[in-house]
Amino acid sequence: MHTEEGQIDGSNFRIDLPPGTVWNRKLIVYYHRYQSDPHPIAPKPPTPPPNPPTRLTEQLLTRGYAVAQPGYRAGGWAIATAPGDAEALRRYFGKHYGTPRETFVVGQSMGGLLTVLTLEQHARDYAGGLALCGVLTPADLIMQRAFANRVAFDAFFPGVLPDVEHIPAGFRMNDPQTAAVVQKALDAHPPEAALLRSLADIHTNRGLADVLVFNTYVIQDLRAKAGGNPFDNRNLIYTGTTDDNALNAKVRRYSADPRALRYVAEFGSPTGDLKRPLLALHTTYDPLVPASTAGYYDELTRRLGVGDRFVQQYVDRDGHCNITPEQVGSALDELAAWVDAGKRPDPGRLPDGTGQEPVHQEPNATPAQPTNIGRPR
Repeated sequence: MHTEEGQIDGSNFRIDLPPGTVWNRKLIVYYHRYQSDPHPIAPKPPTPPPNPPTRLTEQLLTRGYAVAQPGYRAGGWAIATAPGDAEALRRYFGKHYGTPRETFVVGQSMGGLLTVLTLEQHARDYAGGLALCGVLTPADLIMQRAFANRVAFDAFFPGVLPDVEHIPAGFRMNDPQTAAVVQKALDAHPPEAALLRSLADIHTNRGLADVLVFNTYVIQDLRAKAGGNPFDNRNLIYTGTTDDNALNAKVRRYSADPRALRYVAEFGSPTGDLKRPLLALHTTYDPLVPASTAGYYDELTRRLGVGDRFVQQYVDRDGHCNITPEQVGSALDELAAWVDAGKRPDPGRLPDGTGQEPVHQEPNATPAQPTNIGRPR
């Protein structure tokens, strides 16, 4: 096996290639999930040996695929720049390793949204895509939902988390201590906690605490990138809780800056205009990116007459991106058979024989995710 790590125009990358006699001449460009910081600058020579491949990388390499991972030049919400980073890496790969016979795009969470956007906007160089626990709605919709839930928490628990207009620069998106403080507050007030869980459709106080902390970081990140406040809940009527009237009376209303609002909508809004086959895989219970978002994208594709290019499958597991490497490998096999032999996968549950045992765990916002490929240095 050959591994190369480096940097292109400020974006680190990693390439893993199976032995020459094993490589099937197919390439996977892999978009990673949302992360707070860009990957650190690649070390100057002499460089240490690369990290060994992860279980998912091994699944892909065993199947004969080469894997190219752009590290992104920007941390956080990297939708505006990540496609350019991926395209530069794809071209670099072709120049140094030869033109692949086929190229697939695969992505996780935010990378799942990037996968969708790639197949809509830059499909010429790709045969198909696999979106894992991906955001399959316009980004502004899911971000507005996250903001609305966060300020609903503030209505009943003021001061527990930083004010959404003054989140400190050092706030961490995965901070167990902050999450523990939020959970303690929720545990101490069961009626209010039940209302907020029903609003967010999250099963436990710990799961809700993790998501609230994570989304607090995302709110800060998007405000910085958009150059203002992109969030607006003035026209939102909160429904579906244990006491809608109390919530609507107490929640503070915020007005978005129009330019900031357009920024979030512009960078991350799929249209449904799929040019290549897309297979999406989701857990049945995902507290951060609900599986129901796939229904929105399915409707978009059908309205444009390209619904036959989209298939949604699921696995019986709890948690964001809690999909095993073996399940990802099996889904990729289905995608390849769809592209190469015209065998469209059946929507619904991922077929048996793929490590499909149900797993019911306390779902953190960003758990240790088995589908995450090893980071570029």
